[in-house]
Amino acid sequence: MKKKRSAWSLGAVFFIAALAVFAAGKVYRPDMNNCAGFTAADAGAILGLPAAAITARTEKVHASLWTCTFRAGEQTLAFSVELAKTAEEAAADMARYRENLELTAETAPFKDKLPKGAWSEIVPLGDENTWTDVSGTLTVRQGNVTLQVQAPAGKLEQISVAKAFLKKL
Repeated sequence: MKKKRSAWSLGAVFFIAALAVFAAGKVYRPDMNNCAGFTAADAGAILGLPAAAITARTEKVHASLWTCTFRAGEQTLAFSVELAKTAEEAAADMARYRENLELTAETAPFKDKLPKGAWSEIVPLGDENTWTDVSGTLTVRQGNVTLQVQAPAGKLEQISVAKAFLKKL
């Protein structure tokens, strides 16, 4: 009987520990020197161009923020990637971003001009996401990584960029 109780206790401890780890969220550590592995070929697949026609550039803006830009003539694919220390920190940043969008939507020139509100969510995409007409961008959080797609301008193309990037994590 003692062994059964001991096994149950041990099982409960592992279950609670697993819940704590799951709740903590995934922490990714992508190599941002090459845009987390997102390549000119990935950009070309979205833009409908050969990889050889695309110039790629990754720039570190500050300690946790990078921009990735892929250009071919007049066509551009651009996004930023922010790496938080934890998924909770990234989730809190996403909540603040949504609050800022709501405040912005109440000011000129946006007041009463955003029929769908300041932001909307596209499900399922990452752990959470935000599309906004305020800046025409898609922001996606996966674990501690937050991706914001600025170009191309179309929502469907931005979703394609986000899906392709998230596969690299």
